Amino acid sequence: MKQLMHKYLKLTKRPLAGYKIFDKQTKIAKRAYLAMLLFMAIVVYYVLELFSIVETTFITIEYVGVVFILLVLFPLLYIHKRTTDKVLLTHDAMAKQNLFKRYKLLFYNDVTKVKQTRKNALIIRGKRRKFKVKMDEYTHDFNVLKTILTYEGHFKQKRKPYKLFFEGNDIEIQELSPSGDPVTSRLVERFHDDYKHVTPGFLDDIIMYNCEVERVRFIDQKHVVFLLNHVDLKGDYPENTHFESMQTDDAMMLFQDVTHVEIFKLGKNNGDDIELLGTSVATLKKISKGAIVTEANFKALGERFSTDMVLMQGSRKQKIRFTFKEVVVGFNELKKTAWFENK
Repeated sequence: MKQLMHKYLKLTKRPLAGYKIFDKQTKIAKRAYLAMLLFMAIVVYYVLELFSIVETTFITIEYVGVVFILLVLFPLLYIHKRTTDKVLLTHDAMAKQNLFKRYKLLFYNDVTKVKQTRKNALIIRGKRRKFKVKMDEYTHDFNVLKTILTYEGHFKQKRKPYKLFFEGNDIEIQELSPSGDPVTSRLVERFHDDYKHVTPGFLDDIIMYNCEVERVRFIDQKHVVFLLNHVDLKGDYPENTHFESMQTDDAMMLFQDVTHVEIFKLGKNNGDDIELLGTSVATLKKISKGAIVTEANFKALGERFSTDMVLMQGSRKQKIRFTFKEVVVGFNELKKTAWFENK
């Protein structure tokens, strides 16, 4: 277990907290113990021959060695195999014990394929390793693994946001409710093929600072997509299974029902030499490709939100304002701890 905790800490930069270990519930065949009892009887008889207590001499030391392998070593390996293969589940990963009682770690995000056999075994393939787990060998509550993998988008299901809670020896899984707005739901559906994680809302947990705007796309006259090189997500964001703020890989932010657009070209002193570039949604095309977001503030306005952004590209500076109804964030992986986490 110490080996697993050390490995988890090394990979995630945080301690392993909140987990449950599932032991195998298999029975040991009686013949394994009977074989070892038979070996003991043979050893006793060999000792009796050695001290001439009995007159026969057909048991040799070589014979005892061969019998030891057959009647002791093989049964012990069998018992060891039946009592290992523990499985540990935590917030963002699973681990399986091997024959040497060392745990192999597999993060849910790294699972590429899951197959269930006719004998109710799960074959879980990751980027670097494969686990085979026989579900019937564990207690009934171990079915939570299948539930987790279902939420992760396997078993021909689409991925859904969720969170795991560990209390004592219990695991609770909570589905995070998606937006009830049908337009937002259709937009989320549209981007599921491009991004593993696509989630509407939770604007307070999204940080856009110092990200690069690679491109601006328009779904229609009301919906605008910012393609970014990353976003930062706070620890409370539903798709962030870490206990700290994390930076994503390439990401997108979709702003729904955009109105009241203003885009300005700023002079060197911000307040001087301001040029209004446009007030329509289409004007957002004027955002410089490769511009860096140096400021991004969001404010709730009843059932809508407003944003003020400042973007820089070299000496060129732009200020953008607009209102929107909802935001949808898409990304594939959490890459590293956010820049502001340890400050």
